[in-house]
Amino acid sequence: MALPITSSKEEAVDHMAREQWLVRQDVGMTSHHPHERAAAALRADITTGTFAPGEALPGQRELADRYGVAQNTLGQALRLLEAEGLVEMAPRRRTRVLQPFPHLEVRLTNDGHLHPADVDSLGHADLHAGARTVDERAAEALHVPPGKQLFAHQATLLHAGTPWALQTLLTVAAIDAPGGGDTAAVEPFVAVATAQETEHSSRWSGRPATAEENRLLRGHGLTVLEVRRVGFINERPNSYLLTVVRADRTTIVSESGS
Repeated sequence: MALPITSSKEEAVDHMAREQWLVRQDVGMTSHHPHERAAAALRADITTGTFAPGEALPGQRELADRYGVAQNTLGQALRLLEAEGLVEMAPRRRTRVLQPFPHLEVRLTNDGHLHPADVDSLGHADLHAGARTVDERAAEALHVPPGKQLFAHQATLLHAGTPWALQTLLTVAAIDAPGGGDTAAVEPFVAVATAQETEHSSRWSGRPATAEENRLLRGHGLTVLEVRRVGFINERPNSYLLTVVRADRTTIVSESGS
């Protein structure tokens, strides 16, 4: 049995027509938007191998019939999957399924940092470098007033050109990159900020990604692992590092192997 897709515009159609707007029931769908529900069904067919990497998808009319939506709704669904990196759309040719994003193993070292195993395929994209911001959780961890502006270095971490995590380093004092210039939180800011730290604490939690995190991580309805690390110098808090990791693309292993 499948679930019907409806929207405010489509509610005017009769009951028989609505019953024909069907998507896969085995796909978890919490959205009421038809294009997001159709995208979830097509995403499931891609990830389970119904449509293989490199394969051209059927035409939009056929796909619209398959998932029980209008063609323009199916077009919106394809654009959503294109933003996620699952498909490639081009004028005057069928949409093509892309190779799946490679899974990444990340090692959690005793210093509380995450180190990907595949170092040759890593990269980053700067979001903010040295920007001033207010973050109440970071301020509490750093023992400063809640409204105090902190220095923030933020980047999207990439593996094989695709995002696997977001990282934000917050400090009370400004941190200068060796040689000057604006560099991401990954390096050298983390190394500079934490080089003299004598201890650290970490908190882990899993949660749904925010809308902004879904956008930056090129996903939809993602589950992320949030790692909050506070570094100390002689019991005084020195740095606050927030890492938001895509749970579907990353395996984290501690140095002890657990």
